[in-house]
Amino acid sequence: MDADPHGEDWLIVGNGAIGMSLAHRLHLNGVAVALCPHGNRPDPVELVYEVLGHPPVRWKCSVRVRPDSTPVRRIVITTKAPAVREVLRVWSPALAEDARVIYVQNGTDFVRPGDLPACVTELFVVNGGFTAYRKGPDHVVQSAMEPIWIGDESGSEVSGSAVVEADLHTLREAGFRVRWTADIVRLRWEKISINAIVNAEAVLHDCVNGELLACDGAARDVRVMCDELGPLFAAMGIAITADRLHEATLALLEATGGNVCSTLQDYRRGSTVHELDHINLALLREARSRAIEMPVMERVYRRVTELFRANRPA
Repeated sequence: MDADPHGEDWLIVGNGAIGMSLAHRLHLNGVAVALCPHGNRPDPVELVYEVLGHPPVRWKCSVRVRPDSTPVRRIVITTKAPAVREVLRVWSPALAEDARVIYVQNGTDFVRPGDLPACVTELFVVNGGFTAYRKGPDHVVQSAMEPIWIGDESGSEVSGSAVVEADLHTLREAGFRVRWTADIVRLRWEKISINAIVNAEAVLHDCVNGELLACDGAARDVRVMCDELGPLFAAMGIAITADRLHEATLALLEATGGNVCSTLQDYRRGSTVHELDHINLALLREARSRAIEMPVMERVYRRVTELFRANRPA
């Protein structure tokens, strides 16, 4: 595949497992990639990519930590939700008129009106099970390749853009099971809800996902929070029922039994910053605006926030 004559084809912000895995698979397919990592990194940075059961591959990826004279046409933001606004502040001035910004975040409320020029296309990703984990600071292991849903907030049946279609084609050629969906809003809220339940409960009980339902009170909280969310989505006109949400949550707990969820990882590292303001609080705001009470979700969110606050040094 020919590289973009204007510079790197894809700028990937964030060097977590998903960002590095995305960078590698695009690179493997001949696409020029630049990585904007956290912190100071050498340019190029040597990365290691591994698929379970296969030998690791070493390669060098160019690093681009700040805008220059090269316009950015594709930027994939793989950071956690709290970092997105700073990413947009830094990179928005460098975006080309036909640029595409692809968000790979859990949560919502991380983009404000005016954060991007009107000519920029914003695309949202719901990860249906594309998983990877870091074996070391620059070593990523790919563990599953499941569907990745991409769409925009217009709910269009098709992307309606030749450049977006070209991007989707590039991702598919790189081995990603990408599907355009008109249902991205529902899929995002369902994913947000599952994360709101699982991530918060995992912190409260300090356990991997698969142990959660054996913890005292967790199974009851999971069921009740699903029941609380059902009326909210009915009021929002989104087709997510309490039973459907409970079934999907249990399925995720089974499929990711050995996983330490990202919010629990942050808590164990002593972080005072968490994603739940973009997940749980987003749901609570929607409920409050409709006078819908969600007491268990309120209690769980408040308790997890207190735990993160306690990580602050005295």
